[in-house]
Amino acid sequence: MRNILKIFILLGMISSIIYANGINRSIVKIYTVSKKPNYLEPWNSTVQRSTGSGSIIAGNRILTNAHVVANETFIEVKKYGDTKRYQAEVEFVSHDVDLALLKVKDKTFFKDTTPLEFDGLPNIQDKVTVYGYPMGGNTISVSTGIVSRIEHNRYVHSGQHFLSIQIDAAINPGNSGGPAISDGKIAGVVMQQIPGAQNIGYMVPVPIIKHFLKDIEDGKYDGFPQLGIYTELLENPTQKEYFKLSQNEGGILVVDVLYNSPFKDVLKQYDI
Repeated sequence: MRNILKIFILLGMISSIIYANGINRSIVKIYTVSKKPNYLEPWNSTVQRSTGSGSIIAGNRILTNAHVVANETFIEVKKYGDTKRYQAEVEFVSHDVDLALLKVKDKTFFKDTTPLEFDGLPNIQDKVTVYGYPMGGNTISVSTGIVSRIEHNRYVHSGQHFLSIQIDAAINPGNSGGPAISDGKIAGVVMQQIPGAQNIGYMVPVPIIKHFLKDIEDGKYDGFPQLGIYTELLENPTQKEYFKLSQNEGGILVVDVLYNSPFKDVLKQYDI
């Protein structure tokens, strides 16, 4: 009986190792040489070197963050367990939702790799595991956490608000672009953290990623639709009094409607 139990434990350990190694081989480290333009002093632009993470997905593509490869002049990628760097280039980029797709010139890069699949939108308190190459070491790093929030939030790279997922897994510089895995599938792409806060990180959720991938199927990126209006929450007591609302009432105040907004004939400034 004890021998049978030992065999099952051993098989479980072997399965876990195979499972982990399978995901590891789908995670890449990205080396970026970039040159951010200096519009006031164009001759004074400086070259910067940085690293990030990415994951191999279907179609021999690497999914990462836009800010990992922003203003790039040269990109190299390295896969798990390999010392060789391969030259890569940006195929598509979405700066608004901080996503980018890379392609590698040498197709042998993808030998012995398995593309990761996408999961759906996770639930609050679902477990996620973050894979990547953060600062502090050269080998792959794995950290685990749970989903804390799912809500619209500000994407630092673009300043725009989109659906995002907050997780409490440890995220550090270099993790950007790496996947958060749930049940062996991508649940999101790590994109940012709150400086000075502990274990508060954010990732781009799968519905946003799938929208990006669907958009580029025709060979060009069109972006996300915009309402063309600016709003703010009516929470200030003085504002409520000005607009003749009781203190128990609230709402959203239309601050401005752009001239080309699809709502220009429906909404006007100061509508509530």
